[in-house]
Amino acid sequence: MTLIALLLLVTMTACTGTGGEEGTGTVGTGPNESGAEEMKPVTLTFLSAWNGGGAGFPQDQKNNPVAQKIREKTGVTLNLESITTSEVEKLNTIFASGTVPDIVNAPFWSTTGGEGQVIKKAAMEGQLLDLTPYLDKYPNIKRLVTTGIAKDFAEFDLNSPEFEGKTYLIPTETPDGTPESIHNWNYGLFARGDILKALNVKAEDIDTQEELVDLLVKIRDGGFKDIGGKPVIPAGTMWNGWDYGQFLAGWTDYTISDFREVDGNLIHWTQSKDHEARLLYMRKLLTEGLFDLEAFNNTSTTANEKLTTGKLAVFGAQPMLVDLQKTLYKTNPEMQYELLGPMKNKSGDIRTQVEKPGRSGFPALFLSANIKDPDAALRYIDYVNSEEGRLLAYFGIEGTNYTMENGVPQWIPDVKKQFDENPDLKRDAGLNYLPGRFIGAFSSDVTWPTPEDQKTEWQKLEERFSEKMPIKIIDKVSASYLAREWPKYQEYIDKTSSLNFDEEFKRAFFAASDEEALTMLHNVQEKFRAAGVEEMAEFVAQKAAERDDVGF
Repeated sequence: MTLIALLLLVTMTACTGTGGEEGTGTVGTGPNESGAEEMKPVTLTFLSAWNGGGAGFPQDQKNNPVAQKIREKTGVTLNLESITTSEVEKLNTIFASGTVPDIVNAPFWSTTGGEGQVIKKAAMEGQLLDLTPYLDKYPNIKRLVTTGIAKDFAEFDLNSPEFEGKTYLIPTETPDGTPESIHNWNYGLFARGDILKALNVKAEDIDTQEELVDLLVKIRDGGFKDIGGKPVIPAGTMWNGWDYGQFLAGWTDYTISDFREVDGNLIHWTQSKDHEARLLYMRKLLTEGLFDLEAFNNTSTTANEKLTTGKLAVFGAQPMLVDLQKTLYKTNPEMQYELLGPMKNKSGDIRTQVEKPGRSGFPALFLSANIKDPDAALRYIDYVNSEEGRLLAYFGIEGTNYTMENGVPQWIPDVKKQFDENPDLKRDAGLNYLPGRFIGAFSSDVTWPTPEDQKTEWQKLEERFSEKMPIKIIDKVSASYLAREWPKYQEYIDKTSSLNFDEEFKRAFFAASDEEALTMLHNVQEKFRAAGVEEMAEFVAQKAAERDDVGF
């Protein structure tokens, strides 16, 4: 039986409510025989507030096999929405207009800037539901808000003192509390293998800023083409310039805070002299035709088109295998991207992912304060984070997609083959959108390690990247949190709330001259100084000297 036929069979069975397992757990609309009120069917709205976040949504949102099974267990149907614009912009819009969906998943990296600051403000204004009264009722959600989170981040951001003991956020994509469960995103620079081969360049030999420029010049002058026969762009990024920082690895270091030790002094990152070199380097790439001029305005659609047609000779981001394995790597396998380096940082070590034992910043769920049925939303989230729910989210329907062998799920061979050959089938079976946006305090790799003989070539490729760029764990308290004890901290936050260093930095890329660009950089640095950033750094240095568990 083909996978498509299997999925149709599951859909038909679930719709009719007949058959074995699919016929049980049907949601009623009134009291059951014992007199207890049964769950009533409810439809909720869900927003993935991530640019391009809808890529994993199944084509049939409501009647794919996983959605049907969850509806049987919880009574909940989700209407899924995503964005292709700025996350901060979308969050500001829904809060300003009072149109907050029932459930939202959004970036939550810090409460002092970006999306996290917007979310915190909305919570303080009463636009987010206080989850505290519900936590004991939903133990899996309670586990999510306490597991796999860095201690300092939990104390000062997730459970901000200004929340006064209330819980507004449910972390997702967090580890299960073990080092092995911390996910390696494998950020780096990736170059088309066929181009490297034509230039007789080994990917591992390109690990410094100078070698990178030399490679890009050779690509620019080499007459290389994309799959449509059009000239390649030597280097670029995904949407909105993500992640141009990979091209500036030579000025990074292993850091966990906003402060840097320089010549015996502590400075705030905005004041680093390295920004001058970083700025001039990016300007060189842009003015000499080595970098995509549209990179910082790319939509997810445009960026994916450039990626999947081999238009970008080198790109900086994650490996993007979900997109590439079903497009470019199928039609033009010789173009498969290879990891450069890894690139070296300013200390001469490889640039790699830096983590604390728990995660600092993560995707987070929150509920609208105006949600009519909060129990339905929490029932949904709690269920998908149960053992049964996680199996469903990752493997689908037992007997249709997988079988259990010695307590471990194993793909049915024909199903696995079809999913491997066409990842869209897996997506449309409902097996992509839950792990990334609803599940936390968990690692599928740790819980259900894939046998070596069952790993796809793409899983093996990701593992090879991770072996080259192992996670660096720093078990320290971030110095950034010491700054919050500074008496003038709130005044500083108020003065800098309208400043966006990164946006000003990127604007300087396109200044008329290097002199004008440096002036723009120095102007934004001066605005931070005028707000008191140097005094704040002195305060943090004094506080850090009083303890031995602080990391910069």
